[in-house]
Amino acid sequence: MKIKSIIIDDESKSRDNLRVLLSEYCPAIEIVAEAEDAASALKLIRQLEPHLLFLDIEMPGGSGFQLLQSLPANRDFEVIFVTAYDQYGIAAVKACAIDYVLKPVDVLELSAAVEKAVAQIIPQKENSRLRELVANMSKSPAESRIAFPLADKIIFALPTEIVRLEADGNYTHVYLAGQKKIIVCKTLKEYADLLSNSHFIRTHQSHLVNSHKITAWIKTEGGAIAMEDGSLVPVSRQRKEEVLKHLVK
Repeated sequence: MKIKSIIIDDESKSRDNLRVLLSEYCPAIEIVAEAEDAASALKLIRQLEPHLLFLDIEMPGGSGFQLLQSLPANRDFEVIFVTAYDQYGIAAVKACAIDYVLKPVDVLELSAAVEKAVAQIIPQKENSRLRELVANMSKSPAESRIAFPLADKIIFALPTEIVRLEADGNYTHVYLAGQKKIIVCKTLKEYADLLSNSHFIRTHQSHLVNSHKITAWIKTEGGAIAMEDGSLVPVSRQRKEEVLKHLVK
């Protein structure tokens, strides 16, 4: 398992140095993003749902501590503070950080901190996966809830509550009944596999829809379908025949 991590530091040289050290000495770490201030870091945390933050403390526009305070107390990631100031040790402990590494970064200290983080994160993630698996084992596909992990929580929804899903690179926009929309850091293919035994059809490379939520076939070039939430979803030429067969069953 790779540990998805974000480096948050206002100094580009510090980010570069830390990235190189992690790449060379900590193979379990996967840097998925970097941020130079608390505001951009907050957005990335919510979008990417990292397992671990390498967090500077003193930054323009808000400290590392203020960033953590703006997130839910039951956060789903660990923190390693990386800072040039040694007076923050006690505060870092109070913030429930895994460890506290001083700049210039010592490779042995960094490796030890990462080992502690990995030892903490992997059992948490495996237990979460196991609980989700056990909860769904005895259910039919229509009754099995689909998990949509967000930064501060996991939303569970029945397939019948999902109107459609739309790909956006490595993200998926999920449209639920009641005009509710969430963005999940998983690919559309992952959800297509999960919903393969339900009433979902792929109308386009980027679109997966609940066939029970379709209200109309629109006779445009290539074709499109109208959904009960008012949206229009394109149908690719390659999938038009397959979609029409599904609709007239």
